[in-house]
Amino acid sequence: MASVSTKVEVNGLADTLRTLRRVDPELRKTTIRRMKLAAKPMQAEAKKLFPDASPLSGWGNWRGGYDGRTVKRNVKVSFKGSKARNSDTIPLLTLRQTSAAGVIFDIAGRKSSGNSPSGRAMIARLDRFAPASRVMWPTAERHMPEVVQGVRSAIDDMSEIINQELR
Repeated sequence: MASVSTKVEVNGLADTLRTLRRVDPELRKTTIRRMKLAAKPMQAEAKKLFPDASPLSGWGNWRGGYDGRTVKRNVKVSFKGSKARNSDTIPLLTLRQTSAAGVIFDIAGRKSSGNSPSGRAMIARLDRFAPASRVMWPTAERHMPEVVQGVRSAIDDMSEIINQELR
């Protein structure tokens, strides 16, 4: 699956959210909902940038082939809130494309220009739209400041509520 991430450092957030699951699950849900809400414009733009029609001839004929509606519906923002493997980083929000055809459209040609003549031709055709990553990463980069601000705002509001309740 294709995903995009950036780094916002908030010390102790994972522990706080884990504790909130037990102490105040509604505040935790509200905070996560607000974080995801901050990413909605980014998600909406990514959905618009995937083509409605198949970008390659015959691509819609195979099982799981390119269907614009399915590809757009499978642009998702997910919340994880736990450490990534082999890292100290906690990916709070991830912009993901969960459709195989959408992932192929977005990142085909990123690591190589194709291993066969037909693979090279496919990547060359997709590169007419844009180089890999064609949709997800450029969209995330454009929206990153507002998403980071929205995440920080949700965390600050959560912290304020917790501090008021502790007084």
